[in-house]
Amino acid sequence: MLHGIIPDEHTWPITFAYSVGSATGKGGMKAGGFFSLAFTVQRAIMSQLVYFAVAVFLVTREWLNGPIYFVVGLAMAVAGYLILKEKIPHFHPLMNVSRSDLMKHTSIQEQTVPVHWTVIHGFISGFGVDTGVFTTFVYLAALPALADNGLWMFGWLPGALFGLGTFVVLMLIGFFFGQTLQIAKKFGSVRIASFGRLVGARVLLYGGIAFVVFAPMYSYGVFSMLPLDAGTFMVIIVMVLIALPVMLYTWREVGRTAEKVLVK
Repeated sequence: MLHGIIPDEHTWPITFAYSVGSATGKGGMKAGGFFSLAFTVQRAIMSQLVYFAVAVFLVTREWLNGPIYFVVGLAMAVAGYLILKEKIPHFHPLMNVSRSDLMKHTSIQEQTVPVHWTVIHGFISGFGVDTGVFTTFVYLAALPALADNGLWMFGWLPGALFGLGTFVVLMLIGFFFGQTLQIAKKFGSVRIASFGRLVGARVLLYGGIAFVVFAPMYSYGVFSMLPLDAGTFMVIIVMVLIALPVMLYTWREVGRTAEKVLVK
């Protein structure tokens, strides 16, 4: 649960993008849930493999975060690009919405991002190497305790419990991110859904590019020269330097587009 609460470069940026993109608390919970369930499955599998000492190098070699950053970033960027290019079936751009529909307060599902895509991100992110106390405890404390007692059939359990704790917290965080947009529901659900969708897609695209760009830096130890932990640095990049300007720009953009629809 602590792993879910503390901002992490593998969890919060992706959960934020999809939760805001859903524009609802329910959608945010789904985003956090799908992501962390896939993460849980990956950690359970890895936990069992580590028990058998088949994949020890995958949980002890910090340099592997570089390739993981690249793959995570690529998946984020591709998802954001597809959403922005309107590749999702049944999506209708805000300019094509009628004046009456614009002011409706009913939920418009086709305006939101596909939260089930977080399953892909969650499984990939599970391979990220956490050099802090969380994964260290799972792989180097809990698993040896099972091994000492010959409980090989429960080798998956520490990783699964670690993932389920993250699942509970990310569900709540996803709800918070998604439900926040409902504060502005007086502007109409179509407008809010369009805003959330564009913000989610852009954060995925630009955040993914940032991960891809910084991946080689991690592999070559550049992050070790920074005063911040690499994970904290990436969270600041995505959640502050990218997400906040994107939200401000998109809010103004959606407002201008809505005005054009209203005067048609």
